[in-house]
Amino acid sequence: MMKPVELRKNVWWLAHRSDSLLEVNVYLLCYPHEKGQANLMIDPGPPELLTYLQKAVLPITGGLDKIQAVLINHQDPDVAPNSAYIQKLNPQCMVVASEDTWRLIQFLGLKASRFKAVESYRNHRAIMPGGNRLIFVPSPFCHFRGAMMYYDERSRILFSGDLFGGLSYSHDLYATEASWEGIKTFHQLYMPSRDALKLAVSRIRNLDPQPEMIAPQHGSIIQGGLIKDFLDRMYNLEVGLDLLIAGEKKENYLGAVNEILNELEKEGSADALAKGIAALNRDRSFTSIMTFVGTRVTGFKVDPPIAVKILLEHLRTYGGTGLESLVNLVALKTLIGRNIPIGDILPQSGGEQDLPDYFE
Repeated sequence: MMKPVELRKNVWWLAHRSDSLLEVNVYLLCYPHEKGQANLMIDPGPPELLTYLQKAVLPITGGLDKIQAVLINHQDPDVAPNSAYIQKLNPQCMVVASEDTWRLIQFLGLKASRFKAVESYRNHRAIMPGGNRLIFVPSPFCHFRGAMMYYDERSRILFSGDLFGGLSYSHDLYATEASWEGIKTFHQLYMPSRDALKLAVSRIRNLDPQPEMIAPQHGSIIQGGLIKDFLDRMYNLEVGLDLLIAGEKKENYLGAVNEILNELEKEGSADALAKGIAALNRDRSFTSIMTFVGTRVTGFKVDPPIAVKILLEHLRTYGGTGLESLVNLVALKTLIGRNIPIGDILPQSGGEQDLPDYFE
């Protein structure tokens, strides 16, 4: 178990490290001013952490009852539940979140009179006691519609919620190059699409000044040169639906190519089919584009449309006249039946033909 760590002056990492693959990070921001100190907690976590949080903040704030506001990224059970306990300890504690998040976290027993929507702040900015600005950065569908990041301008720390969170294959507080694998896996599991990530990354890139730390709700804190590197990787990362659709696309093409091969075989072209596939084996191109068991394709090593196109070209070229006359017809019927675009796979006609006068 680790003690609280002061990431920047008056900005604290709380919670602790365990043996879990999914570590939970809780953050505390303190804003001293003439009349005292305003204390904000970001993503206070699940009930299992409540007693630890009380011990952690005691020497810093005097206890959880001194927390004046809780900022919530989204409604998940590892993120928001302790906000209800904190509000019981301090009935004046304000809960700040997006309206979409509030629709769900209100069922934790939070008071509507002590909720403030980030959408109500002008330009998504709040002036904190002491004059520092807190910027609200929407990150929709990362991974919830109403997900909201919080950027503390003074410390230049972006509190990113689940975005840039990672599985903890190691339990270091600060990220290293090795942390990317856990971040990648976490996002592929929990983020819906690359488009959502691109929008969020673009908004981070537009922050001025740029963050010097990204502090997610899971995993390790990112700083230094890793920020740009991980932003670049995240921008192009396929996740969620991207992977699901890609997998379905591959299965559809795999089914199509084997359906084509099976029909050609049934049409009495088994020998010609074997010659065409043997030709792939001879010039070694077969091993770089797809895998076979007998005359059946079991996998692709390149983009499926490219692999299917190359296979059909080889069958037309090396399968003899009997096979050549059937390949395009069988492929056309199969591809259209599976709603696969034919333009990039089958040869197209050479353009408009001159028609006799009687067709005019």
